Amino acid sequence: MTTFEAIFGIGESEIKNTCVLAPLLPKGALNNFGIKNLSKGRIYSSASTDSFTLINTGMGSGFTGDAALYLSKTNCKNLILFGSCGLVKSQKALDIGSLVTPVKCCSMESFTDMLLKKCGFETFYPDKDMIELFLNNNKGVQKVNCATLGSLKLEEENLDLLAEKNIQVVDMECSSLFSAAGCKNLKAMALFYISDIINEKPFYEKFSSGDKTRLSGSIKSAVKSICSFVK
Repeated sequence: MTTFEAIFGIGESEIKNTCVLAPLLPKGALNNFGIKNLSKGRIYSSASTDSFTLINTGMGSGFTGDAALYLSKTNCKNLILFGSCGLVKSQKALDIGSLVTPVKCCSMESFTDMLLKKCGFETFYPDKDMIELFLNNNKGVQKVNCATLGSLKLEEENLDLLAEKNIQVVDMECSSLFSAAGCKNLKAMALFYISDIINEKPFYEKFSSGDKTRLSGSIKSAVKSICSFVK
């Protein structure tokens, strides 16, 4: 068994040209991707279809960034981050279940820097051609400014900072993917579904029946869009 197979659960030769990285897989998402089971490695769980490889990375920027670095030594050329994000503030066009794609992502990954309110954050970007092609075929997906954070607790205490930087959504992986992809000449983008609204509909509260319905529908729609785009 190679190091790669031990870590990812599948061999390097099984990795497709496009990899979908999912920190968490919502209920039913695996089936929607057309995959029955993931092969479990020491860090990641993976499976390949005819057209893409799905990798369950776990939450956190380090896991996602490392996955991109490992994958840069395989046949992988395109990376799609698929997961949830939090909406910073209610907006007319954005709500629970809205599908969004970051056109830029501010790196606020350091828990300590955020705690001490150090604001020297860098910004990273997806591949422009990849985003343009995806949006041409998915008109309902909205462009947003994102920030990748290292703390769920501290996001609630830094709304002013996020607003100052015109951040619309937050996640915990995106900037690491964009930065790693840029360093390794890989194309990358992210597709998120909004799962909560900070301090208004926080992640730890129960969803209303309407929010559950919208969220379930948006996840299915997102998976369908990814599968269609890759093919």
